[in-house]
Amino acid sequence: MKKRLLRFGIRQKVILVLVTVLMSALTISGWMALEQEKKDAMQEIHQRGSDITRFVSKSLAYSVVGYDYHTIQLLLDEITMSDIVAYAKVVSVKGNVMAESGSLQQPDETELLMFTNDIKLNNESVGILVAAISPASTLRHLESQKFHLVAREAFVILLIAVGEFLALSFLIIRPVRTMSESLTKGVVENDGKVGELPVISNDEFGDLARRFNVLGARLNEANERMRSKVESADGQLRETNKKLLQKSRELEEMNKEFERLSITDSLTGLYNRRYFEATIGAKVAASIRYGTLNSLLLIDVDHFKKINDAYGHSAGDMVLKEIAERLMKNVRGSDILCRVGGEEFIAFCDDAGRGKGLKIAEKLRLAVAEHKFDIGSELLSVSVSVGIATIPNDTGTITAKDFYHCADVALYQSKGAGRNRITHYAACA
Repeated sequence: MKKRLLRFGIRQKVILVLVTVLMSALTISGWMALEQEKKDAMQEIHQRGSDITRFVSKSLAYSVVGYDYHTIQLLLDEITMSDIVAYAKVVSVKGNVMAESGSLQQPDETELLMFTNDIKLNNESVGILVAAISPASTLRHLESQKFHLVAREAFVILLIAVGEFLALSFLIIRPVRTMSESLTKGVVENDGKVGELPVISNDEFGDLARRFNVLGARLNEANERMRSKVESADGQLRETNKKLLQKSRELEEMNKEFERLSITDSLTGLYNRRYFEATIGAKVAASIRYGTLNSLLLIDVDHFKKINDAYGHSAGDMVLKEIAERLMKNVRGSDILCRVGGEEFIAFCDDAGRGKGLKIAEKLRLAVAEHKFDIGSELLSVSVSVGIATIPNDTGTITAKDFYHCADVALYQSKGAGRNRITHYAACA
């Protein structure tokens, strides 16, 4: 009997053929699956790299325009702390490096994937973002899967070989058919549990059934543990997604704040010159086209340099802030008030002809002249001079530059006439 078991007979030949076929098929199938997964993973890395550089480029636009090197550096440091982005650099349109983070030299000598994306604001390129994406974590994951694939193949081959050897050893069709039918019906599909095989005899088939039942119980236990781990991982994933959404909302709020700061004067809280220049052109064009009367008030603080020289720049800043508050309280809700220079303010008044523009200007002049500015050591009187221009008019004003020039001429007239007064451009012509 021992010689028969050791003899290279039909049973051994069948097992050898079966093992060879199984190993070849599973190896080819596993290799093809891994290659496809590697290809998909690299495509995902390329897509993720493109998405990251595009998203970060949008986030950097206002910081690049405002030359906010600190914010740019902080954002680059944040993204390079991840395992995905190994290196990032922001280059201005002039070719100057504004910020750089990470390293192109990796400890494991992984080949980095380079991505370049234009940083645009209002469809105008203001800089370039260069990012290097590391596929190291993905490659390590694929290497780990190779090991697990071999282990699974070995387990499957061993299990099938043992089953086939026992079946061929005894050549009993009925027990084989019975066990085969039991295996087919034994899986409980509703909850994924493995059912028990009936123990029909005390021979090798019975032993196989008992061993299978023990293995099934262990598999069911392992399945329960795996299910518990999956549920735990799913909960952690949901929590991570929640945090990512929160970070995304915070970044969106930060971008809104950056946009607000880019058009706001930091000292007075009024709109700045950039906002004025971005909006005045369209308003002048609309006024000329539709014939609506609009006035531009150019407001300048009288003798402001003397205030700075006598009381210091901090007192001068305090005076400017209070003047801005007085002006803001006395313009209409539809008017646009901006600080465009050190001591120069502009008010654009919609639906305001010459008469209404003069009334608004006088109201603003009095709001400043009648107020006492407390600079700590004394109460200070301050005045402003105002130049006014109105469109449409008979002077040929058709552009924002012409409009501003007319108001500037009127302001110069107010200054030359003794200050603390208002002058309309029509009186200068």
